Amino acid sequence: MAKSLVIAYVLWFFGGWFGLHHFYLRRDRHAFIWWSTCGGVFGIGWLRDLCQLPEYVRDVNEDKDYMEELTARMRKAGPKYSTWRFGGEMVMGILLGCLVHSALPEELTADGSPYQKIVLLLCPLGVAIGIHLVGNVGREMASFKVAVVTAYLTYPVFFNLNGITYSTLFSAIAVNWKGRSWRRSKRKSGLCRRISILGLCGTLYLILWGSTLYYNSYVTTKDGEVVKLRDAVQNFFKSPAWAETKQTFKDLYAFYQIHGFGRIWEQIVESMDPQGESNARRVLGLTDSATQEEITSACRKLSRQWHPDKQKDHKAKKAAQEKFIEIRKSCDVLSDISIKRSERNKSRSQTKDRTEF
Repeated sequence: MAKSLVIAYVLWFFGGWFGLHHFYLRRDRHAFIWWSTCGGVFGIGWLRDLCQLPEYVRDVNEDKDYMEELTARMRKAGPKYSTWRFGGEMVMGILLGCLVHSALPEELTADGSPYQKIVLLLCPLGVAIGIHLVGNVGREMASFKVAVVTAYLTYPVFFNLNGITYSTLFSAIAVNWKGRSWRRSKRKSGLCRRISILGLCGTLYLILWGSTLYYNSYVTTKDGEVVKLRDAVQNFFKSPAWAETKQTFKDLYAFYQIHGFGRIWEQIVESMDPQGESNARRVLGLTDSATQEEITSACRKLSRQWHPDKQKDHKAKKAAQEKFIEIRKSCDVLSDISIKRSERNKSRSQTKDRTEF
């Protein structure tokens, strides 16, 4: 069934940033690139499509005159160099290379880590996939072998985030020099297969972003304390906020009615108990208003009560040991928070005194 230029423009206007017009025209790689880069790098490619759509429609419909022109170009020489395609290869190569790098836990990629060089070797693979993806849009093909070999040969020279940029540059140059050819015929896949492949690629892409946020993102508490998101999430599932989810939502709604949206994020972060303070107080049987003296007293009392050496039975001793470890961790959490707050308050007080002076 022939594709309509009018429908293509309608889809371009209403869903172009998600690549709907490219999906309609059976340009699935193009559609994925537009979806993953917000319309071809925040709308730049989307605007260019305004002029390119007539050619895309002629291509998918295999218009007689268009195919004759294309055949003549194929017989004459290989694909011409395109600045747009080269720029797209650079963008997708750097994007996927950096995304793979940032999706890995910081402790694995940090300097001195015994796994650093092993895990960072995944980055050139992301670079090669990004270049290969753009290079295979439309009637052209790009050699994945050239892309991946060049990426792996050049990345170890730099071996950092800058290395991803240089690796992408050299790999894209190599592909445009020796790795490009014409696609003589297009393989036509069914709708279900196309949706499945795009869905799988989209899922993997979102997993990389999710891993990036989980392992290497931070949240800031009301006290200005920076906490890793993964620690905040783990503490949240131990916090009273999770155990009392329904009440938490009611409290958030009440807070919103009083303060509006302006401070709602601050309250959400606080309810997640990112530092584990509320959970630590719960373990020690203390309220939020407990003083430092009460916290110290509870730590000493519970540590003596649950010390494993007081238990003779093996099962009881094991249970006491787990409880004792939980108590000590809670005491350590509250102690660290108390020390940081004291230092922060002291710093603020000194700053205030200097300002007044």
